[in-house]
Amino acid sequence: MRPRTTRGLAAVALAAALGATTPSAASADARPGGPLTERVSTASDGAQLERASQHAAISDDGRYVAFSTKTSLSPEFPGCEQQTYVCLAVKDRRTGRLTRIANGGGFDWGPPVLSGDGRYVGYTEGTKGPSARVDDLTTGESTPVASAARIQDITPDGRYVLYTSGDDRFVTDRYVYVRDMATGTAERIEGDATTTRFGAASLSADGRFVAYQKRGSGPEGGDVFVEDRATGTTARADGGLGDSDAEFVRISGDGRRVLFAAEGRTYAYDVRGGTARQVADAPARSASRDARYAVLPQEGTGGGRLVLLDVRTGRRTALAPGETRAGAVTVTSGGRAAVFTSTASDLVPGDTNGTSDVFVRRVR
Repeated sequence: MRPRTTRGLAAVALAAALGATTPSAASADARPGGPLTERVSTASDGAQLERASQHAAISDDGRYVAFSTKTSLSPEFPGCEQQTYVCLAVKDRRTGRLTRIANGGGFDWGPPVLSGDGRYVGYTEGTKGPSARVDDLTTGESTPVASAARIQDITPDGRYVLYTSGDDRFVTDRYVYVRDMATGTAERIEGDATTTRFGAASLSADGRFVAYQKRGSGPEGGDVFVEDRATGTTARADGGLGDSDAEFVRISGDGRRVLFAAEGRTYAYDVRGGTARQVADAPARSASRDARYAVLPQEGTGGGRLVLLDVRTGRRTALAPGETRAGAVTVTSGGRAAVFTSTASDLVPGDTNGTSDVFVRRVR
């Protein structure tokens, strides 16, 4: 990403006040020799949070995890006990440090998104209406992206941000936009002020390709489209496969493959070849940024347990027992670790808070 102008000493002071550290390269698992399952929704001193944590996302290298929480007892989360407030934080798994995102509360609009190294966190905030923002955890700079908008994706270098927006604070899915954070300009991909509505959306690593779900756009229901921003061409990915799932779309970093769910199954669409093939008989809920690994419900569990699917080989690996939920990009590069939310109390020792927590599972 092209360097952005910082705010001098004020930005450095803010970063210090937030407890931010400069992200650096790390292995796919921040603790290679650590436990297979690690609870990350804890305070900096390791104490458990007494209220629910959820909406988790993990950086490509596995070092940083962003999540929201309603906790009130920890001094790192003052004010989160208020009815309309939900706090957002980023955990450094290497140091244990917790950095709170300090923009007013109300982070329950959906999962945050992280850049590849965890330096940039994109999120939707607001207690009366959603707005999209991106924070630089190195400088402490917080940049508003759009009002009446929900964050969808961010490129690994943090330069391009994908979001949906609307005409007022109560309608946030009438348009699909890509914003260049270096220039401050935004490009409308599709949308209008009529009845068009959009679901999940995803960006390639260079920001060139956009995959998105358009609700009720055709005779089969929702459809998935892929736009090449360089050429302006748009292709439909799910032709003949039925109604697509508005909650999940993931394009690979190189823009060559799109994973999406339709009619309870998961498909991989070849952007160059224009063909789709079924890769799972269950609907994926999230995937790695390279679209090779997908998180989906385990068969016979009623959707309450998750497995990690290697799209290339078909291999499936159980993530954890008990009720689990996935968020946005919840799998690291190479499929080595995944982050999820669970209410299970037996995944790690000392889990006695009786509510949902965020966990990282080291798969290999």
